Amino acid sequence: MTKPRSLPSTTSTTAEVVGGTGSGDILRTVLPGGLRVVSERIAGSRSFAVGFFANTGSRHEAPHLHGVSHFLEHVLFKGTRSRGPEDISAAIEEVGGDINAYTAKEHTCFHARVLGDNRDVAVDVISDMLSNSLIRSSDVEAERAVILDEIAMHADDPGELAQELVSARLFTGSPLERNVIGSTASIEAMGRRQIASYWRRHYRGPSLVVAAAGMVDHEHLVESLVPFAEKVAADTAAPRLPAGRTREAEPGVLLLQRPFEHAQAVMAFRSPGLFREPGVLDETRPALNLLALILGGGMSSRLFVEVRERRGLAYSIDASEGAYADAGSFEVEWGSAAARVPEIAGLVRDEIGRIISDGVTDTELRRVKGQMTGQLLLGHEGADARMSRVGNGELLGDHRTLDDIIATYQAVTLDDVQAAARAILSTAPVLTVVGPRVARAKLTRLVDRWI
Repeated sequence: MTKPRSLPSTTSTTAEVVGGTGSGDILRTVLPGGLRVVSERIAGSRSFAVGFFANTGSRHEAPHLHGVSHFLEHVLFKGTRSRGPEDISAAIEEVGGDINAYTAKEHTCFHARVLGDNRDVAVDVISDMLSNSLIRSSDVEAERAVILDEIAMHADDPGELAQELVSARLFTGSPLERNVIGSTASIEAMGRRQIASYWRRHYRGPSLVVAAAGMVDHEHLVESLVPFAEKVAADTAAPRLPAGRTREAEPGVLLLQRPFEHAQAVMAFRSPGLFREPGVLDETRPALNLLALILGGGMSSRLFVEVRERRGLAYSIDASEGAYADAGSFEVEWGSAAARVPEIAGLVRDEIGRIISDGVTDTELRRVKGQMTGQLLLGHEGADARMSRVGNGELLGDHRTLDDIIATYQAVTLDDVQAAARAILSTAPVLTVVGPRVARAKLTRLVDRWI
């Protein structure tokens, strides 16, 4: 572990504006020792949301440490030198706030929301957790049992199982193919020393971002974080395993038979990652996101109208596009009776084929541009969402404003959408089905004879 630097009790580091327009500027300060602090003040907000982001997730784990990021997330709630586990939650809840955390494939986040007057409490509690946790053997054993129970719960969730099958095939050759939570074998084998070592290595200043939004005073936030920055200071970010490049995904049908009432199906295609090359955003993703809305983004989408409204074959059907730094997936997902899966899969293929050959209409494109604009603006009204956006943006080096992002969608043309469909959806997909027995031969023929 790098020896912490000595920091002054106050800091004169100047905040830079990295995004925003006037009163909603996103401010950024880098403290000595590497901790980055970003914030966005929301005029009139009475709440304060803060997130501590660690730039490490499951894709950066060695195979024998599969699930350690998530395991550590659990253990850091088990107490510090000055707070027991019940004191951590009570400090936030007694002022009406909430505290939680999540682990993703590319980062981990600890976050809280409180009234603005209690912002120092939230910052102090999470700072304490991330720098002063005890990580006792008894806590590791208690959380090991909880995580093994969580793994068992996932095994009973057809949606989770279907997504794991998709990731394993789409991202083969990369740690992205593994789930976040770990396996029964890896969690049972993991010891306290491995978890504590991972914490000391990866929760260092240059690997951490603190993001806040709402009733924020940036200078005060920075001052309140100086003691934490001193404890986690380091010269460089913690070394991570190479992220791994995914191989070309092999199309095919993956079936997992389980005694569920309904079948859960996912038809998935490899799509671009967030970045075409380091520091350069992939310019095709706005068109792919709009294509997903046209296909299955709501009750007016093509697939919902055809599959649900006209034919009554499934309660719902959705399309989505998501991405990691260097790889993504375009997915169509539905749940239905097992006997209906081949018919629905055929309808999805036919609709995709029509878009590839004929494109989409101007009316459809205008509708989904309005839909996307509304979703973005409505989804970022609260302090929580703003905090998450600026925190993730800092991790990725993407400081675009909402107006910047909306402009990329407004610039998409009919030809862009059709080109995206041809580039991504012309290749045969991975089709996964979890649940009762389905007609494999029909599904295999559909994939083998793709558009």
